[in-house]
Amino acid sequence: MKRKTASPKFSPTLAVKISIGIFFVLIGLMGVLPTVQESVFSLTDQYLYLEVIFGVVEIACGAFILASIFTFFTKKIKYTMSMIILVFWGARIILTKLVWGFRLTAAGIIFLPDFATWILVLSCELIIAACLWVNVRSYEA
Repeated sequence: MKRKTASPKFSPTLAVKISIGIFFVLIGLMGVLPTVQESVFSLTDQYLYLEVIFGVVEIACGAFILASIFTFFTKKIKYTMSMIILVFWGARIILTKLVWGFRLTAAGIIFLPDFATWILVLSCELIIAACLWVNVRSYEA
């Protein structure tokens, strides 16, 4: 007789999925709503239309991550979409930290708003990227 092993319903991977799903929905809503500022996760004040576009995409990403917990998408769809979300987040990091995150001047590099904030937010964004990577890996065959 085959013995059944109980698998925990709540796991660290599930906690990561719920956390990043909620994070993406919230940051997306903040990007879409004109009266709400995204604080340290703001893209740029120069291109407000980008904030809205990224906000809509972030809401969709968060909705997919949360829906993938409760729905029966195939593992291949979950993996592919999770990889797309990870690439999207990586592109966002490149834009916010390397394209708009500092200025080159005659006096040197000026980090925006300052180096301490720049490096702290980059650390947070990399932690989110790591969580997204955990999400991708959870769907590998």
